[in-house]
Amino acid sequence: MIFKQKIKLGSWEDYLTMREIMMEYNSNHNLVLSKDLGALAGLLYEIGSGRQVIQENHTLLLQEIDKVNKKLKKRHEEIQKELAEENEHTEMQYYLAKIGTTLGYNVWIAKNDHKREWKGYKLGNFSIPHLNLETISSAVSETISFIDVLWLNGENKVIGAFEVEKSTSIYSGILRLLDLAMSFNNDKSRFYLIAPNKRKNEIKAQLLRPSFQHDSMCKISYILFSDLREDCEAMCKFGVNISVFDKISN
Repeated sequence: MIFKQKIKLGSWEDYLTMREIMMEYNSNHNLVLSKDLGALAGLLYEIGSGRQVIQENHTLLLQEIDKVNKKLKKRHEEIQKELAEENEHTEMQYYLAKIGTTLGYNVWIAKNDHKREWKGYKLGNFSIPHLNLETISSAVSETISFIDVLWLNGENKVIGAFEVEKSTSIYSGILRLLDLAMSFNNDKSRFYLIAPNKRKNEIKAQLLRPSFQHDSMCKISYILFSDLREDCEAMCKFGVNISVFDKISN
């Protein structure tokens, strides 16, 4: 930068050129620099790292500062987006828990989400304290316990399973529901993906995969965020059982 030389780091020839220039410069200023190049090396580091601002590096420093600010802004926007997605995820779990409880089902909230809150309502307060599914191994039961919301009847059988999607893969959500369906034989169980409106086409495409079209596969429906949000109160008021989703699911 000081000597207006484009030196390629990692090139042996360029390294020798850089060393030659430094040796000559150090020799010409031997009254103020050390013979072992320590002072010059320190000076170059201070300038190159931006700790010392001089005419030759101020433009570059301004460019670097601009890059850093852009990265910080982008990261801030990403964090805000992540927080918004987390809030929506919690919001949808709240609606599902509220509807399920109102309809008389026992509700299970994913074990890692019990402490989440939506407008002062803690999700764990809607949930049964423990998930005990008979005839299912402890290993499989542990996996199932992370599904976002489960509805269970009085016989402790899963009536409805709900996976709330956000930025994660729709495909992985489908697989979690299929894993649950294959863990027990209950033809009365229903399986739902709850997803943002903007991901509607993606859901359709994923559910039309040939691997999900076998007759032996459970049927998975999807419900959009906007429909669940707008119709929650009506479903709580007029719903009788899980068929309350028939009008808004696809």
